[in-house]
Amino acid sequence: MKLELLDLVKYHEHQIASRSLSKKLDLKEQLMIYAFDQGESISQESSTQTKLLEVLEGKLEVDFADGTKETLQALELLTIPATKKHGLLALEPCKFIQLEL
Repeated sequence: MKLELLDLVKYHEHQIASRSLSKKLDLKEQLMIYAFDQGESISQESSTQTKLLEVLEGKLEVDFADGTKETLQALELLTIPATKKHGLLALEPCKFIQLEL
């Protein structure tokens, strides 16, 4: 199945939009696509599963509980190990996919 990822979620002023793709693609794993308006964030969280984040457009900052940060731009991928606390911040309008393994 072919999907135009950038068209699946739209930006909304001062909001975060998301959509699950798991059912549509018949996946067992959780696959989400997000659109964050600039300045929108998700506070520190962790998962029992490893996460893969790939930025499709814009810039996303990932800050870890240990104080380190990673800035991702379009077509960059980051792996976040299971149980590692992290937060997300859109440095500019940003769309990204998140896969939990």
